Amino acid sequence: MAEYRIRRRWSADLEGCVRALAEVYEADGYPQVWPARPSVWLVDPDQLAGWVATGPDGSVVAHVSLVAGARSSAARVWADRTGRRVEETAAVSRLYVAPTARGRGLGSELLDAAAEYAREQGFCPVLDVVTGHTAAVELYERQGWEWLMTVDQQWPDGQVVPVHCYALDGALGGALDGAPDGESGGGAGGVSGGAPDEVADRTLER
Repeated sequence: MAEYRIRRRWSADLEGCVRALAEVYEADGYPQVWPARPSVWLVDPDQLAGWVATGPDGSVVAHVSLVAGARSSAARVWADRTGRRVEETAAVSRLYVAPTARGRGLGSELLDAAAEYAREQGFCPVLDVVTGHTAAVELYERQGWEWLMTVDQQWPDGQVVPVHCYALDGALGGALDGAPDGESGGGAGGVSGGAPDEVADRTLER
């Protein structure tokens, strides 16, 4: 069976991350607006950590990052609902899996890695996702993320884009029930410059 590995992202991985992102963009139109400098887009100034999945040949086939949540729509909604500070959140971002590597659970593994790290650092994991990215929405709900609200985001290019906001860990005490209109809750991605302080590896047989 083919071996896939989940590990922390290194600076040397960025070229491979961009190649995988280009495959996702061609297949799915994610990101919705292709960045002028993809490698810069992947490394947010507020990033806390990043992870990749590599294939049997060592190439990057999937990616996720975790950023301080203060600028996240989901963080603001979470803070409004809980009465706590946005600084208590960490947002999952830049999650995607190359088309050739799908169906192996890599998106779920990366999502779990980011959420676990957020919890270890004392943050509530949050995320937002464009409403049209239904596969990502289904993944998040299947993994137990709670839908908070759907809001409009103003993007730098002038677009107003509706996004679903989610939080993990029952942060709202189970007070919110249901899922976004037209989607099924729990049904079947589109979220550092140097070496990480520690490398957490997961080797998967797929």
